[in-house]
Amino acid sequence: MGEANLKKGMYVMHPARPEWGPGKVCFVDGQNIHIYFRDESDQMAKKFKTGTIQFLVAPSQSDPILDNLPPLKEKDGFFGLTRERLTVRQAINLFLNTFPGGFNDPRYLGDEKVGERNYKLKSHANFVRLLGNGQLDDYLAHDKVKEMGNHAHSLIGEMNLVSLYEAMAFKRAMEDHDAATRFFKEMARVLASDRIDRDVMEPYFRSVMDLPAEEGKARVATWPIATIFLFLAQPDRHMFLKPGITKESAERLGFELNYDPHPNWRTYESLLRMCAIYKEMLKELAPRDWIDVQSFFWVVRGERE
Repeated sequence: MGEANLKKGMYVMHPARPEWGPGKVCFVDGQNIHIYFRDESDQMAKKFKTGTIQFLVAPSQSDPILDNLPPLKEKDGFFGLTRERLTVRQAINLFLNTFPGGFNDPRYLGDEKVGERNYKLKSHANFVRLLGNGQLDDYLAHDKVKEMGNHAHSLIGEMNLVSLYEAMAFKRAMEDHDAATRFFKEMARVLASDRIDRDVMEPYFRSVMDLPAEEGKARVATWPIATIFLFLAQPDRHMFLKPGITKESAERLGFELNYDPHPNWRTYESLLRMCAIYKEMLKELAPRDWIDVQSFFWVVRGERE
């Protein structure tokens, strides 16, 4: 196909470099065509003189990686990401360098205190024991808001995912009976729903935003507070979002997270989409749930906590 027929956003193949995978046309002008290739970890789109190569139209005009690229930025006549991206193969190899046995590596599984998986499973079991199986509805029906707040605070206290400052801010917020009631009511509604969409999630995020915070103290309406309980309750459906780490992971994988610091549906939907895409990409390692996917994200960002 001649460059005159190529349009921005079209997916093509390089006829001589099939190992690059499909490429996304990100800019076309009279003299040059800029294409970002999926299976190349280069930070920059490749620049070609028009008329030099007959690019092939890709068999599919959709690709889970290229569809979710962040906007490329222009600098000195070239287009690229802000950071060199890991390909899926590179990311998997990095994870296996850390845990050679994959998601069944003994060091990955760990125990109830160290490792990546088993201590989170313990906290999941504790959530089910303290607040699961309809207990949220029972507590709400009997106006036992203080008990719910105490259980929730104890759950985040046993994890290393939420900062001490956020945990204390949450504990103080639970002293507001009305705000705490709305929070747990919306949480129960989300967990009982068979859907995860805007209509289900936005009222819950508003209840998080309505949690009071003392002036001069740490914020309570944060992504870790908004997502930790959903993640502990249903780690096969809901994902935990810790801003710094999650943003860095998305950047390293070249994924547009649509991040906003205030809990909201658009960011959360992007996170869940990233999880679903990479769970499929990781099928050779057989991830079981979002606990495994979350750990993968944390490793590929460059270091592991």
